[in-house]
Amino acid sequence: MARARVNLRLLERLLPTENGITVFDAETQETSYGIWFLDDLPFIFDTHRKDRRYVATVELLTEVVTPVRIAPTRVRRFGGECRDLGLLPLPYSGCYFKDDLHVYSFFGPVRGFDIAAAGQSVASVERALRKCATAVWPRVPREVLRAQRGILEGKRKVRHAVDLESLRPRWKERLANGP
Repeated sequence: MARARVNLRLLERLLPTENGITVFDAETQETSYGIWFLDDLPFIFDTHRKDRRYVATVELLTEVVTPVRIAPTRVRRFGGECRDLGLLPLPYSGCYFKDDLHVYSFFGPVRGFDIAAAGQSVASVERALRKCATAVWPRVPREVLRAQRGILEGKRKVRHAVDLESLRPRWKERLANGP
């Protein structure tokens, strides 16, 4: 529990949040990027360096065009459960990138939802993120998971087509070959 609090404080320093806006300013384009499967659903993850540390995020909900209606209390409760594990929840209604600057804003319905972890190396942060994401997985709001599945089934539109190009082929391959 103490380790989770230390990790969370580090994340809050690396990704400051104020008035519903979270900003991450990566030092470099040096990243790790890929697809993770959790409960047979594919999710995009990436890792960036900041202040000699690494921050890894996994998109529990890839950014959608039409917002997901979910009660703010459910988002806050899930965010609290993430924080208990040392993860920083990043629900957002808008997100943009400018060079190395990533800006998430959360006002109103959810269009995307990331969770973030911090670590000393790419391997350590991605290992920690996967472990914590697996631990918090049973508590992910059903609306978020249904929306992610809707993306893969073509029932929901993503904001960036390249995300769908990354996710859908891997999901279809997984369905064809089994877990």
